[in-house]
Amino acid sequence: MSENIVSYTSEELAAMRARGESGTDWQRVKTSTDADIKAAMATDPDSEEITDEDWQNAILTVPLELEPEMMAWLQAQSENYQDHIQRLVREEMQQKSAPHSSPQ
Repeated sequence: MSENIVSYTSEELAAMRARGESGTDWQRVKTSTDADIKAAMATDPDSEEITDEDWQNAILTVPLELEPEMMAWLQAQSENYQDHIQRLVREEMQQKSAPHSSPQ
């Protein structure tokens, strides 16, 4: 089977959409039912079922606004500041979730 892979810049794609040259059959998309989508997925060799376990292991990407000094500090602590943020939040979460010992 021969593949015809073509690359476009975002500007080229925007111009194509503006000219109505989208290769997507939007009417078909709008009228597709869940059953239609599941049937198409079942015949697609590249489609994989996403399990509950997959979702449990997923990493969520969320926007985070930080003050410039905070960002500079994080970057100075670690080359991979995202991992550093993960560790800080996990430590805080575990500390707050730990059962408190009763006062003696």
